[in-house]
Amino acid sequence: MLKQPSVKPHQIENKYELLRDYEIEVAGLNIIVPKFFRYDGASIPSVAWQLTFSPFHPDVMLPSLVHDWLFYIHQTDRETTDDIFYELLRKNKVSYLKATAMWAAVRAGGGLFWDNDKEDTEMLKKLCKKVRNRANYEGYQFPSEIKQLCCPN
Repeated sequence: MLKQPSVKPHQIENKYELLRDYEIEVAGLNIIVPKFFRYDGASIPSVAWQLTFSPFHPDVMLPSLVHDWLFYIHQTDRETTDDIFYELLRKNKVSYLKATAMWAAVRAGGGLFWDNDKEDTEMLKKLCKKVRNRANYEGYQFPSEIKQLCCPN
């Protein structure tokens, strides 16, 4: 099992918040998810929970964290992001069948969420401002347009 992130439930939103930076190397990428990032676990419809997992099951929390972060920052393309999700599921001991089903679901439905909307941009901007003085700031790979909104020259 992979090193799991340190998270706490958020008091208002139905999300978990990262308590410290989470860093992992996968698929040749060094991915650093910043402290304070909030995510909603795995986006698994309740009808599929019997076949896979609930959104906050420990086996899917880490892969979902990394997948969600990559969806926001576009450090790589969508297909690679989904493949990283699958790889992390398998490294986290999720069975081949469940990991394949979850990978297929993100491949089928993820395109609807790939482009950041106004709410996503605002969240990234606020997070960027919170972490801009941290040692890992450049490693977070915020998109350049977010950096401009966060720290205009």
